[in-house]
Amino acid sequence: MRKYGREDVDYATWYTPWMKTLAAQHTKEQLEQRLNGAAKDAGKAAQTHLRAIERTSSMQSASAARAHSRNTVAAAGELKGALSGALEIHELFPEHAKAANSTGANDAI
Repeated sequence: MRKYGREDVDYATWYTPWMKTLAAQHTKEQLEQRLNGAAKDAGKAAQTHLRAIERTSSMQSASAARAHSRNTVAAAGELKGALSGALEIHELFPEHAKAANSTGANDAI
């Protein structure tokens, strides 16, 4: 069994179920495309959050807008992390990843 570089870390313990599912359902190329899109979305969400903060004049004003934009930034960051982990699975554990030449209903992003 291959390890991540440490004796206490392997495929079963290092990666989240979300990362494992993404790696199994999408090819490396599809994941790279999604990661590029997620990075752009995260940048836009961060800018929106900063604008929401700048528009406020007190702790109570526009708190819903700040909270929503903060949650959007957090979700975008989590997606980027999951996609990065799925790409890492493709590189380190290809037996657990979808091959580029495989066919099936999950080929679409």
